[in-house]
Amino acid sequence: MCLALAILFVFMRIGVASAEWTTSPTQNLPLCTAQNEQHFPVLVADGKDGAIVAWSDARNANRDIYAQRVSATGDVLWKPDGIPICELPSSQSWPLIVGDTQGGAILVWGDTRHGNQDSYAQRIDADGNKRWGAEGVPVCTHPTLQDDVNAVADGKGGVIVVWEDWRNENQDIYAQRIDSTGKPLWETNGVPVYRGEGDQYDPVLIADGEGGAIFAWWDISTPDWNIFAQRLSADGTPLWNAGTDTEIAPVPVCVAVGNQGAPVAADDGNGGVFFVWSDYRNDPQFYTRAQLYAQHMTAEGEALWEKDGIPVCELQVNQQQPHCISDGTGGFIVAWWDERNIFADLYAQRIDANGKALWGGEDVDLQNGIPICTEAGVQRLPQLVSIGKAGVIVYWLDYREDFGDSTEDAIYAQRLDADGNPLWEIDGIPVCSAPKEQISPQAVSTGLDAAIIVWSDARGADYDIYIQRIP
Repeated sequence: MCLALAILFVFMRIGVASAEWTTSPTQNLPLCTAQNEQHFPVLVADGKDGAIVAWSDARNANRDIYAQRVSATGDVLWKPDGIPICELPSSQSWPLIVGDTQGGAILVWGDTRHGNQDSYAQRIDADGNKRWGAEGVPVCTHPTLQDDVNAVADGKGGVIVVWEDWRNENQDIYAQRIDSTGKPLWETNGVPVYRGEGDQYDPVLIADGEGGAIFAWWDISTPDWNIFAQRLSADGTPLWNAGTDTEIAPVPVCVAVGNQGAPVAADDGNGGVFFVWSDYRNDPQFYTRAQLYAQHMTAEGEALWEKDGIPVCELQVNQQQPHCISDGTGGFIVAWWDERNIFADLYAQRIDANGKALWGGEDVDLQNGIPICTEAGVQRLPQLVSIGKAGVIVYWLDYREDFGDSTEDAIYAQRLDADGNPLWEIDGIPVCSAPKEQISPQAVSTGLDAAIIVWSDARGADYDIYIQRIP
């Protein structure tokens, strides 16, 4: 009996690579070091303080989609270097990932198996088993280009996907919903979120809590670029209408003079949404200096703040790459980089449901955002993950050591409490400061005031996937 139990234990451990998180930012945990390049990692929490990670992988000489699961303690739970999600002879790239409410994940990616760029999806369970056939299910296979895909969990075990689509000879926004069994719930190849004049770009979306979603994009069907939004119901019907009774038109988020672009969105916790975007209304001639503006919209598409939004930061300096998340109490937190000190530094602000800035007190300068990192060099791509109680972890690409001829970036992070106080070292702690380049970091909160961050790393012979838990 003892021998039988011992053999059973050995078989249970097959395929599990024992490891642990390192405290060294120059070491980190290698998740995939297969030959050729691995890029664009994404991840989602596995419900047990670990994560499921997916990436685009060139080990087979073309790009495929691979995935791996890592435990809360840093154990790699599936086959070393990951399991194939889709490895057809064609190219698969730019994966997206959302949770499936069952401890597994739904992956969406761009796919050229039919020659042109389509999009496909696959669901995997907590053990890495494919649930939607061997090669996934089609999201959209219309014989025109689909690009700039984005996705969100629908809250019912499925996924809602949005993309830019050229089927009408200009760039429109289309979307599809797929249920937990892999069945498309809307029209084959998707329904139009907006099919209008000119081109529409960079669609973003949040789930509406009822099986549908709220979308936004920037639109160049007018002389300058504006931000518009639409909500689709659980069956794909447009719910917001700024047009006539016979024409469904999206609602304007911002149509101010000058260009507006790069919208991001956060749930307000009451069925509505916060939008933040880069806005050139104060530089309408040269478009070299954007400010950040925001708008709060209800579930019915009504704007609650002043027309065309309120400024997040009133300083007349270039502000870019906003990222925002809900603060869990009806407001939102936003981070960005700006050039108030010549080189790009990172700042953040918390804004309540009424549009009041909560971080900075009576200090006029801090009302324009609290500093996250003002170290030497530039900082880019700030992103946020919630850790509860209105606190966040901010992480970013950091070039403070980039003084030579080659790019020597790193990944840093900072934790803020609900009042915006930094809880770690000033200017952040290093997540990864290994030699060479680290790019495209993505993170997910894991409970216990921690986060797991994954990225593509050039410290080896080519780009590999590394991962780290902080703190």
